[in-house]
Amino acid sequence: MRKLALAISLLAIAGLTVVAAAALADRGHGGNGGNRFSAKLVGFEETPSESTPGHGTFRASVSGNTIHYVLHYSGFEAAEGATLFSHIHFGQPGVAGGVAAFLCGGGDKPACTDGSGTIEGDIDAADIVGPNGQGIAPGEMDEVLTAMRKGYTYANVHTTLNPAGLIRGQIRRGHGHDHGGPGHH
Repeated sequence: MRKLALAISLLAIAGLTVVAAAALADRGHGGNGGNRFSAKLVGFEETPSESTPGHGTFRASVSGNTIHYVLHYSGFEAAEGATLFSHIHFGQPGVAGGVAAFLCGGGDKPACTDGSGTIEGDIDAADIVGPNGQGIAPGEMDEVLTAMRKGYTYANVHTTLNPAGLIRGQIRRGHGHDHGGPGHH
């Protein structure tokens, strides 16, 4: 009888360990299966890196085939030029990738504001512009969502004097994580 009680106790402990491990694995995802995303945008993440006091954040949540996002950026210096546009790009860390969707300054998205701003909006399949040359055709929302979930998208903000991008951040699952890379606060 004691052996049976010990075996049941060990099984219960093993079961609780599995439940605890699953809960910790989903930490930072709001318990929603990883449908929340964030990025910290800084100049050092650009390719090549930019030295700028400019910075920003990107937050997104996915519901069905719609991405709801909030982009915030500030600290741009006048010498860096006017803010042109912001996108989600398809690309791994440290590599420049093609545009997947506009956040501001193009398509049906609002104009970007100079120097600082907060832009909120939604992206659906009609907003996906590619990048066709990287295997994502216009309208292929599922491909973009897969890339986001695997960590192969980034957000960046472009200016007239930094047309390749002034600040950038790799989009990761979860909210509130510091994605600014080594040594960023």
